[in-house]
Amino acid sequence: MSQMKNELVQWDEIVGFTPKQLEAYKAIHKYKFLLYGGARGGGKSRWGRWSLASLHLYWASKGIRNVTTGLFSRTYTDLQERQIAKIGAEFPDWLGTLKESREHGLAFYIDNKFGGGAITLKNLDDTSKYKSAEFAAIFVDELTENQIDVFNTLLGSLRWAGISHTPFFAGSNPDGIGNEWVYNYFIEKEYPPEMQNMANQFHFVPSKPGDNPYLDENYYQMLNSLPPDLKKAWVDGEWNLFKGLAFKSFKKETHVIEPFYIPEHWARIIGIDSGYAAPFCCLFGARNPDNGRIYIYKEIYKTELTDQQQARLILDYSDPEERRAVKYADPAMWVRKTQREVTSSSKIYAENGLFLRKGNNDRIQGKRQVDRLLQPMEDGMPGIVFFENCTNIIKQLSHLVYDKNNPEDVDTRAEDHAYDALKYLLTSVGDYKRKTPITQTTSPFAKLTRV
Repeated sequence: MSQMKNELVQWDEIVGFTPKQLEAYKAIHKYKFLLYGGARGGGKSRWGRWSLASLHLYWASKGIRNVTTGLFSRTYTDLQERQIAKIGAEFPDWLGTLKESREHGLAFYIDNKFGGGAITLKNLDDTSKYKSAEFAAIFVDELTENQIDVFNTLLGSLRWAGISHTPFFAGSNPDGIGNEWVYNYFIEKEYPPEMQNMANQFHFVPSKPGDNPYLDENYYQMLNSLPPDLKKAWVDGEWNLFKGLAFKSFKKETHVIEPFYIPEHWARIIGIDSGYAAPFCCLFGARNPDNGRIYIYKEIYKTELTDQQQARLILDYSDPEERRAVKYADPAMWVRKTQREVTSSSKIYAENGLFLRKGNNDRIQGKRQVDRLLQPMEDGMPGIVFFENCTNIIKQLSHLVYDKNNPEDVDTRAEDHAYDALKYLLTSVGDYKRKTPITQTTSPFAKLTRV
């Protein structure tokens, strides 16, 4: 026992986890899904690779050998910079070998003395190639760089004979296209119906630069010199404030209001973004004729509905004013679906009583218009506000990030269907012009006496 205890102590010294990293590693054994980090400087990447190595030795101590785990980064470049080079430098030679094989590709192969098996090194450019794979544990470096479908695919590969607890764990900062779903799952505890029974399996261990004693003074100087919003995200771990946000001016406390009755004489506008596997969205808006402010007051957000079902659902949700409203939609809905099938989505909508107009699909112009309307008007209130029941458009405006290759557009890899519907809704919305009151003047001939 003393020898075993000494070996465990030596391993702990080799790993060198900080107290916060050790807390996160212990949580891996308790929770199915774990997120570590939320800010810069917590040593997330190092924690992830050493946690996988520790799991291999843990399973070996239980007599479970030749286990395969997966270490994932979004691209191979990220994998090389954050993990492959570091594994080669950090992992001791006696623990195993970093090499390529036909079975696993590039992996760190644990020495047979310590249970064998492999930590496979993978990138996430095409997750379909992992659908038939099996991993006893998965670590994803920078989880927010990936959309929810990546998580769902990897979840299907998380299984191993003889191991009942197969954990999924990740490190991440709040600055990627997957910011919304990661925030919802691990911090807000909001899940789709199919995930509700696993809600208690998600856990978040926050870590900030101050939790890592190995950071040097230069790193702290860099953090302290950051702009205020970026500093709040990277140092304080604030998920709603970071450099990449596409709509920094959008604030829930300013732009989200309680619902109220929309007067019948207000002009109604509707925007539609079609989809089937991806969500289809319909937004209902109204414009106050007295000041020009736009109110987004109702939304429909559904998946796996046919064009016919979408059209009928919109009509079912519509009152007489909304049925008469102009409805702008994605121009792609006018394109026939296949060479043989000449019917387009817009035609199917029309056949079901819903007549559409093509929305403005200029992405740069659309974003600029949203930006402009988010700004305050003369009365101090923004030009566009959202009823609090319109949850999807509120979430997307809160979490959409810039396209790294086109800083004037949002990153289209993120879920943006409600945002697209909003742009179409605003197609005909121009700048508000105050109506000049009509003044009556007296004719100079009014006082003339009839001859």
